[in-house]
Amino acid sequence: MRTGDDTIRGRAVRRLPQHLLSVPVWLRVAVWLAVFLSPTGYFLLLMMLNSLQVPAPPESLVVALFCLVPVVALLVCGTMVWLSRVRWKVGWLVLTVLAMSFQVGILLVIIVIAVTAAIAPV
Repeated sequence: MRTGDDTIRGRAVRRLPQHLLSVPVWLRVAVWLAVFLSPTGYFLLLMMLNSLQVPAPPESLVVALFCLVPVVALLVCGTMVWLSRVRWKVGWLVLTVLAMSFQVGILLVIIVIAVTAAIAPV
């Protein structure tokens, strides 16, 4: 065996960096949960700013962030799950993708309802 690699079923597998292994599990879970809920936090922040009558940021920025925040959150959560020592990595990845899709789907339904209510004749 080489110093930086382990062999599993004849293939060389890189070890995780030591600083990632020294992070407590509760901190990794807290970071994962915060990143996972960031799309909802972004949406709630936009709603709060709207209710406080704060001038709206440019529409292109709002739309770009609305598209980028869930994608980046999914990549970060997926990377954190993949680098963890959990035995069921693929199961956790699938669960993360399904839960993130559900979260974004709920947000889109709320947006469609809000837009429909805003343009509906009184």
